[in-house]
Amino acid sequence: MQYNVGTSLNINGLDATVIGFIVYSNPNDGNKKWTDYRLKTSRGECWLSVDDVYNEYSISWPNNSVKGQIGPEWIKVDEGTQVVIKSQGDVDVDNGERASFVEYEDSSKTYTLSVEIWSDGTEFSTGNYINPNSIVVTGYKRTSQQKKSAGQGGALLIFMVVAIVLFGSFVFSAISSGTPRIDDYIKGNSNYEYVTSITGSESQKADVYKYNASDITDNVAKDLIKGIEGETESVTQMDDISNEQIAIVTKKEYCLVYHPEEDPDIVYVQISDRKYNYSSDNAPYHCSKKNTIWYRNHYYSSSYSKDSSSYSDTPSAYSMYNGTTIHNIGNGYFDSYSSSIKQSSVNSRRSSSGGISSGK
Repeated sequence: MQYNVGTSLNINGLDATVIGFIVYSNPNDGNKKWTDYRLKTSRGECWLSVDDVYNEYSISWPNNSVKGQIGPEWIKVDEGTQVVIKSQGDVDVDNGERASFVEYEDSSKTYTLSVEIWSDGTEFSTGNYINPNSIVVTGYKRTSQQKKSAGQGGALLIFMVVAIVLFGSFVFSAISSGTPRIDDYIKGNSNYEYVTSITGSESQKADVYKYNASDITDNVAKDLIKGIEGETESVTQMDDISNEQIAIVTKKEYCLVYHPEEDPDIVYVQISDRKYNYSSDNAPYHCSKKNTIWYRNHYYSSSYSKDSSSYSDTPSAYSMYNGTTIHNIGNGYFDSYSSSIKQSSVNSRRSSSGGISSGK
């Protein structure tokens, strides 16, 4: 299968646009060829790898949190050299450029981890295998170069549209104030269905929503981060790859993205003001005991100290805390993703260039 730059795809419910591609060959494997497509989606940029020789297809996201620490849960399945033989669109490579690569997968042969060692640095990405039948072409969008060739009239129209959008963004920015809230984003998004509320102490409550599609917690967390324009204090993923739950902490809110204990294909989002977590120690709705323990430990490690100052007049459920301290709060891939979304949002408000520029 081949896709041109500008092709619109739907991959397991995720809408994406091809903004570039790279065709590689592996001289260590009879110059076998495969293509990596750079995709722009509502959840950030990712890569679609298409290997028609071995019938292997996967989608992956940059994951800087790996940092070369590859645990025993990963099994090496391939390695070699990739040489660029063709490229097009928004990709930062030249023909003849090469890198060493190592491919890993987990014991279930579902999830993937890739390492690419280029002359200017090492890149890590994680993702999962997909069925080629789940890739559906939904349309085609002209690239900026194609639009430019349409003539002065088209260029003038684009300029006017951009000017209107920028003016509208400026007015909106001037009118709106305060940090975007996750609960506001969820309530205005039909992808999230209200499930229940959990009442805590001090008249606080936590609302629970179900994401209306089978998906992984990574993608839902990215959707929420983008929905609040990257305005997070920290984003931390539980270490255990089989659980995947993610805690998003903002200036005022605490959000947990997780799979309910009885159904790993469903994603729940529990959102509350941080005062709820400070004053209550209720378990998240239908959350496993192991995940609940991590949830409490994470809140204490990430937010309790600061909240103690903010809510000093409120009795805390953590005043006698004796759990395990979590040290790897943030500073991983999701925090990098938040920073890129936040910067992109700032750029889009300040100039017409906007966008996120990533490497290969």
